[in-house]
Amino acid sequence: MEFKDCLKQIQGFLENSPLIILGSGSSVAYGLPSMEGLSEEIKKHADRFDVAEFEAFCTNLDSMGLEDAVGNALSNTSSDVLRKIVWECINKRDLEVMQGLSQNKSGFALADLLMFAIKSSTNSVAIVTTNYDRLAEYATDLIKATVVTGFEGNLIRYKEFPNDASKRKRMQIRERIVNIWKVHGFLDWFLKDGRSAVSFPLSESIPLNHEPLIIAPSKEKYSLAHSEPYRDVIASADMAFINAGSFICIGYGFNDKHIQPKLIEQIKNKKPVVVLCKTATEACKQNVICDDIKKFMIIEYHSEGKTQVFGNGYSEVYDGDFWQLPNFMETVLGVKNEYL
Repeated sequence: MEFKDCLKQIQGFLENSPLIILGSGSSVAYGLPSMEGLSEEIKKHADRFDVAEFEAFCTNLDSMGLEDAVGNALSNTSSDVLRKIVWECINKRDLEVMQGLSQNKSGFALADLLMFAIKSSTNSVAIVTTNYDRLAEYATDLIKATVVTGFEGNLIRYKEFPNDASKRKRMQIRERIVNIWKVHGFLDWFLKDGRSAVSFPLSESIPLNHEPLIIAPSKEKYSLAHSEPYRDVIASADMAFINAGSFICIGYGFNDKHIQPKLIEQIKNKKPVVVLCKTATEACKQNVICDDIKKFMIIEYHSEGKTQVFGNGYSEVYDGDFWQLPNFMETVLGVKNEYL
């Protein structure tokens, strides 16, 4: 396929109300830690764990990865400690991103993607993500839109999801809305004394008598998500998948049961999907490159200065690094710093 025809097909796939799906690969580009980075950070905090338990955990960590290691070696108490370490590590890096934005607001490609997506919708777009970080919120602020996360308020926020009557009235008068559904929790969410959920934006540390409301990597993350407020978030994300006209996945490996079912169901119903990634995971290829899915484009790194594109029945290598979101926005969608 000629390059111009490839671009035209991608543009056509994303012209109708695209839902944005962010995986961990989308955050790494902004300096947020990968799973491997989190593992290395956890190893620095041996003093916060039982010695024997931590040694067994580190042994498992080196052989089986973070999620499996948590389920095989850590008690509930140690799992709580680990969740706090994960929160502290990601929160620190996240706030560094915000500080960088205070100095230079240009070059934030996720904001360009939101501008593109919101123009093809009715001034409303949804993001579904397994990440905890605030990159989606920063991008929303850059395009001067209103963030909807399920918590209402300014600096101290309380749970209020879109199906609440008062919420619907407020949403009707907002010009641009970005619904952000983080199925594993937000850095700003906390549980007070084990009872009520509250959100404190941009906290530098975990508030006294509160626990971070994030689901840390583990085998138990799927059972934990049945409790509130995660259940409401997943329900809202499911509706976003149903209402979307198309999908763009960035750094998402197709390995999460909270996102997978509705996404696969919708793209099997002939809704287009575009996947941007460094390297497509086996799960991605198995779920997307199949007879039931007709409209897909997987865009990944091939070699220095080259990008591989898989489509329905073809595979091509093109010049350029447009598997990276900033280059994708400029080269493929013709958008750069439009939010400024």
